[in-house]
Amino acid sequence: MSKYWKFVRDKNISVEEVNGRDHYWHFVKGPNSEADTYMVKVVMKKGGSHNFHRHPEMNEILYILKGTAEQWVEEEKQILGPGDSVYIDPNIVHATFNVGEEDLEFLAILAPGKGWEAGTIDEYENMPYADYRK
Repeated sequence: MSKYWKFVRDKNISVEEVNGRDHYWHFVKGPNSEADTYMVKVVMKKGGSHNFHRHPEMNEILYILKGTAEQWVEEEKQILGPGDSVYIDPNIVHATFNVGEEDLEFLAILAPGKGWEAGTIDEYENMPYADYRK
C-alpha cells in the first residue's frame, strides 16, 4: 500500500492559461508526484467556456466555488452555483460555460492519473453537441 502524501502551498502552484481559462494545478502527475488523482482550480472569465469534450479514461468531479455555470452532461443542462457539483464517468461528453456576470471558479478533480495519456477529445463540432447551444 502506498504511503505517499504531499502538501501544496499556494506560492508553489503551477499556473497555465488554456483557451482563455486559467488553470491552477494543485496535484498533477509528474516527476515530483506520485499522486493518482489530479486537481486543478479553473478560473473562467465571463462568457468563457470549456466546450463539449470527453476524457476517454478519466472520471471527473466539478465543484463550483464562485459564479454561475451552465453545465452540460450529454444532452442534459443544469445551472450550477457555489457549492454545487457534478460527477462524470469516463468517456461521457460534457461542457461548462460561464453564464454569470463574474468569473466562474471551480475545482476539477480527475482520476485515475494513468488515464491522462488518453487525453481530452473535443466533441463540440460533432452532432448532436454542435446544435445544443444554438
